[in-house]
Amino acid sequence: MNEQEYTEFMSYVFERHVRPRLPRLRRRMFHHMEDEFHYHLDQAERSARVLRFIESYSDDDEDAYRTFTVERLSRAVSDTRSSLSFSNRITEEGGFLDAYESHETEILYGLQPDHLPEEDKEILREIGSINPEVELRGLVYAAKARVRRVERQHREISVQQELKNCEAQLEQGEKTFQMALELKEPESNKNVPKKSRRWFKGVGQIAQGSALSIADVALAIGVLHLPVSAETQTWGAIASVTTGIGTILNGVGDLRNE
Repeated sequence: MNEQEYTEFMSYVFERHVRPRLPRLRRRMFHHMEDEFHYHLDQAERSARVLRFIESYSDDDEDAYRTFTVERLSRAVSDTRSSLSFSNRITEEGGFLDAYESHETEILYGLQPDHLPEEDKEILREIGSINPEVELRGLVYAAKARVRRVERQHREISVQQELKNCEAQLEQGEKTFQMALELKEPESNKNVPKKSRRWFKGVGQIAQGSALSIADVALAIGVLHLPVSAETQTWGAIASVTTGIGTILNGVGDLRNE
């Protein structure tokens, strides 16, 4: 479909899946949970910075453990799980996840980097991106590539369930670090299974995708109090959240295949 057709299609998806749910989500956020957006967004950004450092500068699987304490690594994983859980909750309550599940292929095939708001680049700057514009383009193309791979396979579980499973995988990772922290003798830590560089990369993608999704939902309902275009608060929000979810799901692949 051409640009006009894509805009009309995305407007339909927004009206069908998201607009009916936004008033309730907006009321709940403003009265009870506005601070949670800022808290979980900060969690995701903090974790993503640590995990990006590991991905960029670790020479091998042991390097993360030479650079950071087990306690700091554990906190990065815990914060990522917490921010992912919040992202899953608000994208589900706001109808964004339904929109993704129902029209994943159509949304991603037509998605272009310039459909995403400038605020997404600021999120990437916050987590240490040197060139946010190029990186945002890369995230869009990576999300597109993933859906093409999925099309060639038989999907056994829903995206919603895959995201829930990801929470469980991160929780299991937390337990591994907690086990190391509870051991009194340093020598005993050698027997604790260590996570690979690829695993940390996956957690970093999940933190990054969670940050994008949280920020974009916040923009859609006005929680971040920034002047944004009408598109950013309507169908553009779906485009942005789709990129966030796609980034999370690409991270899940690295977790699974470490």
